[in-house]
Amino acid sequence: MMLSIATFVLIYLGVCIAIYQLYDIYCAQSFGDARRLSGIEDEALRDLSRQARQYARTGESAGFAASVAALFGKDLDPRVVLAAFSEGKADLDAAPLLRRRHNIVCNGAISIRHLPFWKTAPPGKSLRGPLLVLIIVNTLLAIFLGGLSVYTIGYEISWPTLAWANSAPLLMLLVYALILVTHLIARLDTYLHDIYRIGQLNAHFPPTLNRL
Repeated sequence: MMLSIATFVLIYLGVCIAIYQLYDIYCAQSFGDARRLSGIEDEALRDLSRQARQYARTGESAGFAASVAALFGKDLDPRVVLAAFSEGKADLDAAPLLRRRHNIVCNGAISIRHLPFWKTAPPGKSLRGPLLVLIIVNTLLAIFLGGLSVYTIGYEISWPTLAWANSAPLLMLLVYALILVTHLIARLDTYLHDIYRIGQLNAHFPPTLNRL
């Protein structure tokens, strides 16, 4: 009896987690960069923005390149960061650079190194919409399975193909499996959207920096 109660409590908890997970993913997609940047990083980006504007006026890039190296590391081409500031969208385009700076490769244009042996051009289209649909479907499935567990308390499903739904432990495992899959999809979405946004910087990628 106690085991059954614990199972249903875990199912209820899993459904709550799935719903909160959807809310958290939505907030991360809408306001994620503002939430993820620390105060130090935000201030550093503001300073970098001022230096980028100074470079645009004077053509002097030594200070700008040094600041890029301090914030992003020496391996990131300063031209990538300059492209991020070219439209005055540092808060939109520099945050993905901070997260993916080790994946960025420059050889006349920006490309992405996913693995040491695997490098591709950034995706030309955002997959955020389709992936968000998958996340919503997973959440609805988790809610459905939670409701199904309550239904089967009083009514046993007699259809052979749905007999598995009478097992509360199995429903619990499926709910948490959906939570895990949703988490993985959200991680993939963040990565793909980051490199998509980085790829958009190719349109503003300067051929050289003066006076390095």
